[in-house]
Amino acid sequence: MFAASKTASVSGGYQISRSLRFNAADSTYLSRTFTSVGNQKTWTWSSWIKKNKNTGADTIFSVAPTAGLNISILLYTTNILEFYVANAVGTDWSEDTSAVYRDNSSWYHVVLSVDTTQATAANRLRWYVNGVQQSTVQTYGQIPQNQDTFINQISKQHAIGRNEDGASSYADFYLAEVNFIDGQALTPSSFGETNAQTGVWQPKAYSGSYGTNGFYLNFSDNSNTTAATLGKDYSGNGNNWTPNNFSVTAGAGNDSLVDSPTSYGTDTGAGGTVRGNYATLNPLQISPTYATISNGNLQFVDTTAGGSYRSAYSTVFASSGKYYFEATITVITGSSTSAKLGVSSPPLQNDIYDVQTLTGYQGYAYQGNGNKSTNDTPTAFGSTYTTGDVISAAIDIDTGKVWFAKNGTWQASGNPSAGTNQAFDIVMGRSYGFNVSNGSSADSVQWDCNFGQRPFAYTAPSGFKALCTQNLP
Repeated sequence: MFAASKTASVSGGYQISRSLRFNAADSTYLSRTFTSVGNQKTWTWSSWIKKNKNTGADTIFSVAPTAGLNISILLYTTNILEFYVANAVGTDWSEDTSAVYRDNSSWYHVVLSVDTTQATAANRLRWYVNGVQQSTVQTYGQIPQNQDTFINQISKQHAIGRNEDGASSYADFYLAEVNFIDGQALTPSSFGETNAQTGVWQPKAYSGSYGTNGFYLNFSDNSNTTAATLGKDYSGNGNNWTPNNFSVTAGAGNDSLVDSPTSYGTDTGAGGTVRGNYATLNPLQISPTYATISNGNLQFVDTTAGGSYRSAYSTVFASSGKYYFEATITVITGSSTSAKLGVSSPPLQNDIYDVQTLTGYQGYAYQGNGNKSTNDTPTAFGSTYTTGDVISAAIDIDTGKVWFAKNGTWQASGNPSAGTNQAFDIVMGRSYGFNVSNGSSADSVQWDCNFGQRPFAYTAPSGFKALCTQNLP
């Protein structure tokens, strides 16, 4: 379910236009080798991050080791933020947050302020999340005074989204509004502020100096995947970063998205325009034993025989309004009944077969064999669909109607814009979200979903909007 976080997304004021999706399966990362010496003792990292998983280690920023020297900023296995330093003589230091961060539906603002020249040990490494300094522990010991952190080394490759110690560990998250300040240890107030009316922590433009190796990446130019476009530094220093294995080609592989910590814009129905915190598939409501969610939590894959009726649900549910969603059926094997796309209302559970028995559950789906189903009870409806087809759903929660389309054609003469010939009349007075599933224990299904964080294949019906914070009541 969508977490009611004060940092889910904020409206008004400073605007962040785009985020960059890092997908470990594609080995995506940004790289740069500094040609000038920077300050290895004092610097600040600031970025907005939206996590995609709660297992494994996701490297945010690292540098290639020299004679055993290594530096990494990690979203660690236990969902803590960790800053880790190792040196050639086998001495390690770290600064780990005591808190854990498990929310896959909201944006976090993360700041690491480093100044090892400080006499007070607690002031040398400071973590901040959403404007608040975090309590920390030192798993490997506290960093000594005046210790070089090895960040800002000359002639050593630095990476964002990959661990340079072995270079085989890639990250799964969205990044936005990256500021790196060389030579200053700053607090979050340089990059954000609390909205006086709402209490929401929101970004603001950084107005200070960046230092020699400092940079500002906002990923706003998605005309290409070069250092001068997607990896461009907007600090004025010209410290561009080289994108590796990212795509800006239209379709499910597009890594430049309008999923943003700030909400603004008017929805035209085209997708990929309105900024806000977008719905994704919720990894907390799927069993990895039978299915996986990946690629920015927009891809559902169920290829494991033995599990039945596996479903994935959106992180955002709405209790009023009109919303549009589409997904491409990328893989389907065996029976055409396997694939299902629909809308649903809590309570939810990993196995949709079990969900049907839960008191109060409501689910409405369009199946690959052309049937429609209510709580797993099928009736004849429309066209069959298969690999390559784009299936859409439109829901008007206020009037209690649902429609389904195949490749832009609304089935059974449905007309969402006119509000006629709906596939279902839903139970009123509830919140609803979208879902995809595999309805067979023997078949394989892959759905590539789009809630509007990239352009839609087919324009939404008039009055229907993408499922994101900007469009919620």
